[in-house]
Amino acid sequence: MKCVSRFQAFCVAASLLPVTMAAKPAKKQPQNAPAAAKPTAAPQPTPAKPEVWEFNLKSDDSVFAIVTQKAGLAAKLAHNHFIAARQISAVISADPKNLNAGKFSLKGKVSELEFDRKDLARRWYPTIKELGWQDEPFSELKDSDRETIREHALADDQLDAEKFSDFSAQLESVSDAESQTGGKKFLKKAKVAVTIHGKTVIREFPANITLKDQELTVEAATDFKFTDFGIKPYRALMGALGNDDRFNMLVSFRAVKK
Repeated sequence: MKCVSRFQAFCVAASLLPVTMAAKPAKKQPQNAPAAAKPTAAPQPTPAKPEVWEFNLKSDDSVFAIVTQKAGLAAKLAHNHFIAARQISAVISADPKNLNAGKFSLKGKVSELEFDRKDLARRWYPTIKELGWQDEPFSELKDSDRETIREHALADDQLDAEKFSDFSAQLESVSDAESQTGGKKFLKKAKVAVTIHGKTVIREFPANITLKDQELTVEAATDFKFTDFGIKPYRALMGALGNDDRFNMLVSFRAVKK
């Protein structure tokens, strides 16, 4: 019989015991310990405000005008009329980096409209011809005839200048849109609210807007009807002579940065 040493006996006994690994208990946080700070998002950059330029209207190079179209059996005896507003107040601003974000409004007196003024009719006829509104120059009328036309137009059965003394236009929006009127191409579309005879009509104008050397140029043109504004087209000689219901509107102006 062999003798077993104490060391060998201890090793054998130890090998018979199950081996267990006790997890080390987590260290308890003090009850009043502050919560770990959450990571904060990086601050977002503030969008840059659009640059806004204010403009002064160049009255000598600007016009807000309508062109009437003759109608009736005796139309050959009648005239198309060029009615211009030049004594107007205008508020004009634009973002030089985004001309579609511009603002424009104008206001004038009906009593200050100029009827068939020779120099104005001559100056703006090439634009009107290019737009296809008429293919012959405006007739040059005597001052007495022009005054008679003015009286009829401002009467209470037409523009009624005494009751509806002001007219106005307000730009609503501008978007990119190519179109053509007559032989003239346009690259934008301007929605404009026009108020005449106490009635407001919103219409989309084909338009061009350019900015060069701090000078803003705008040109827009479209058609309206007198009846849109509650006006009965002028008639004479039992309807044989007068104006067609349709008329054309031209807005053309230059403005310089203040």
